[in-house]
Formats: sequence, structure tokens, C-alpha cells
Amino acid sequence: MKTVYRSRIDWWLLLLMCSSLLLIFFVGRDISWWYSLIVGGGMTVLFVVLMYGCWYEIDGEDLVVYQFFRPHRMPVSKISKVKKTIGYLATAGMSRRRVSISFIDRSVLKSFAPLEISPKDRDAFIAQLVNINPDIKVEN
Repeated sequence: MKTVYRSRIDWWLLLLMCSSLLLIFFVGRDISWWYSLIVGGGMTVLFVVLMYGCWYEIDGEDLVVYQFFRPHRMPVSKISKVKKTIGYLATAGMSRRRVSISFIDRSVLKSFAPLEISPKDRDAFIAQLVNINPDIKVEN
């Protein structure tokens, strides 16, 4: 069974994208229009890839995190703790409302830091992880 969870995108991120594009076009009015269009179009494509190229999938016994359309598989059986957090760490999430996932051993992420992601429906995401692995500790 495969369940897809889209990443939550905060309003301030959309505002940042729009203001950056307006700034590019405003500054670029003194140079040729095609150069401004190429730079603004390239930045638009980059923002779209950053914001919509990130989602999460629970595929059987694996948690798959897609970032820049690249999948990273992690076994749900290795998850030790799940916690709802609020933060601005630069991770695979487009929102400050996140889920912090800690693993049993560091070989999964090759780091001691937890994985922080931002699924739209945090409660359903956590419930499905616990349903697969009942040993997961859920903290608030």
C-alpha cells in the first residue's frame, strides 16, 4: 500500500517567491527584456522545482522522502521517535510546521540529527507510521 503526503507550503514562502520575481523584473527593466525574461523565467522554474519537488510517501514498510524529485528510502522499522515541531531548519520541508523523525541508528541518515519533514496532514502521517511500527514513541 502506497500513501502520498504532499509537503505543506507556508504563505511566507509564496510571498518570498513573488517578491523575488518582482524584484528581478523591476531591476531588469534597464537591461534588455529578453535577458530579464530568461533570468526571471529561470528563477520561476527553480522556485517551482523547490516547492513542488518535495513530497513524502509511505510505501509498505518504507518511508520515501522525495526532494528535488529524487527519492530517499528509509525503513519505518528503524524509526524510534516522532515529534511535532515548529522550526526553520533547512530540511526537506516547505513549512515551519514539521514532523521530527529520529532513527534507532545513525546509518539510516548517516547523521545523529533527526529528519524534519512537513507533511500537510501531520496527524494522519504519524498515525500511519505508528500503525506500521507500534514501537514508535510519539511526543508532543
